[in-house]
Amino acid sequence: MKQTTTVLTEIIAHILGRKYWANIIHTRGTGKCEISSFIFTSKDAALRHRQDLEETMSYKFVETVAFRSRHDYTNLTTYVR
Repeated sequence: MKQTTTVLTEIIAHILGRKYWANIIHTRGTGKCEISSFIFTSKDAALRHRQDLEETMSYKFVETVAFRSRHDYTNLTTYVR
């Protein structure tokens, strides 16, 4: 989905950064919790990834975290369900 931006949203993105989401996962059978290697541009996409994680035997979903970054990750190819 192509996002439209305005001058105001670009100024805010430059000052505060763009908002992204990532999932924290627990590798079953170990004591390791780590951030998934996927960065999501919407919370809905992160939640879809969470649902897919619940179906695996290897990982257990822990938490979805939001963060801001001045880097633009919107053009990267990320997790596709």
